[in-house]
Amino acid sequence: RRLVFAFLAGAAVTVGSIGLGGLFLLTASGATQQDSRSASASVDLVLGIALVALAFWAWRRRQRPPNDQEDGARESRITTMSHRAAASVRWAFVPGLLMYLGSPLYVAAIKAVADSGGSTASQVLAVLICALCVLLFVEIPALVLLVRPDGLKAKLERFTGWLSANSWALVALLAAAAGAWLLGTAIAALS
Repeated sequence: RRLVFAFLAGAAVTVGSIGLGGLFLLTASGATQQDSRSASASVDLVLGIALVALAFWAWRRRQRPPNDQEDGARESRITTMSHRAAASVRWAFVPGLLMYLGSPLYVAAIKAVADSGGSTASQVLAVLICALCVLLFVEIPALVLLVRPDGLKAKLERFTGWLSANSWALVALLAAAAGAWLLGTAIAALS
């Protein structure tokens, strides 16, 4: 339990910092719709292009053979970090920090919050809600571990199996949808 909550703490620090820092930077730089439609549209355009590129990369990765040399080297690093994380609370905190470094999709959500034009308090609350949603894949197992630790292992193994088989396709589809939406809004705002 301590390891899971250490991982969750690391992830929460990263997601919260990126969310609140991104909100501050977007607002301070004037890259919101209220300050400058063209600057806001430019940020949407850059994020949209990044997400479409991520979608293509993830879709191609989905079709990569499992015996690829690069994957073997990366897997050994991940395996080493996983063994360390399973042995110490401090090491469980580190992967939480690293795994939740900013994604273009999360930055796009923060950008939408900044564009909302709400009060600072409502925007901070919206960013914290986004952070909670991003962390659901960690929060749900942590809560189940507290409530029903004996039933968690089999469910996590099934979900992990499904996620292993479909993760790159899922990333590709979500990134493509969000990228297309951002490109559409950017083009409409620049027109």
